[in-house]
Amino acid sequence: MHYQIRRLAPRDAAALHRLRTSPGVVRNTLQQPFQSLASVQQLLDNFPPHIHALVACTPDGELVGCGGLHLNTPPRRRHAALFFLMVRDDWQGKGVGGTLLRAVLDYADNWLDLKRIELDAVHDNHGAIALYQRYGFEHEGVARGFNLREGVYEDAVLMARLRFRPGEHAANADAAAGSTLRQVAPRQPFSLRHSEPGDAAGVAALMAHDSTQSNTLQLPYPDEKAWRQRLSDSKYSLVAQDAAGSIIGNAAIWQPGDNPRLAHIAELGITVHPAQHGQGVGSALLQALLQQVGDYLPYRRLQLKVFSDNAAAIALYEKYGFAREAMLRGDGLRHGSYHNCLLMARTVKSA
Repeated sequence: MHYQIRRLAPRDAAALHRLRTSPGVVRNTLQQPFQSLASVQQLLDNFPPHIHALVACTPDGELVGCGGLHLNTPPRRRHAALFFLMVRDDWQGKGVGGTLLRAVLDYADNWLDLKRIELDAVHDNHGAIALYQRYGFEHEGVARGFNLREGVYEDAVLMARLRFRPGEHAANADAAAGSTLRQVAPRQPFSLRHSEPGDAAGVAALMAHDSTQSNTLQLPYPDEKAWRQRLSDSKYSLVAQDAAGSIIGNAAIWQPGDNPRLAHIAELGITVHPAQHGQGVGSALLQALLQQVGDYLPYRRLQLKVFSDNAAAIALYEKYGFAREAMLRGDGLRHGSYHNCLLMARTVKSA
């Protein structure tokens, strides 16, 4: 059957509501089983500009599928987008998914010039995984306990399709395996405390180092005002300071989104002043965050990304129980080329 492809519009609220609440869609995506029509209409009336959504309609105009892209807003990941796809239960196996997938990939390649399209699929959604493989998506890893479904934390298969031009993708294979950590100076005293908005200048100075930018997704020339706002908004952020009161490390945990089915997940980030590498600052920050999550917060899964050639950071995370789950190819822009990142995670609590 020929399907008409067009952009999702506010007039589609009722049809999109029916699609999003289909039992098979709820089971195999991150949708909720009960959604109000009013909430769907509000979404479409105020549709986020970083989401591009297309719909598939039958010749008589019935909406039977929706697919699209969540563009990344961090500047060093603007080359990547998260793909999503939903097909109504009674239209499964009729070519709707393939039609939408081709349209979205054409849009991504020829109009947005995206380099990396990524997705997560519930591990037992074999039909969808096979469809993605036919269109060039490759398996990159498995995120353990990622999706809360019917009371069980299910694994997600992580896949991506790359479209780099020659020389753009640094393809830095896992350099950490054979790396030797450098010798460091004797340890100096430091202390930890919760961050405050007044730490903005110190944190901005910490983020200004080239090694910090290279090993994170921060931009050069950090904005003190932006850091003041970020520290004001952060609930779980720590700083390390030396005996003179200078900030030598920063760490935080945050939720990746507001989807209830991902409420058990928190992300983690740590930055240490290059002169303090090997002094135990990163370990202390990480231990403090792990204790806070384990003792006082409801998160079950703690995850992070790290450039795959950052041997010291990978060794630290593995020391504290983080496992390598996926190699995300060309995930982060660094010094003009796209580099691989590792997704690492650990289970904080199982019950």
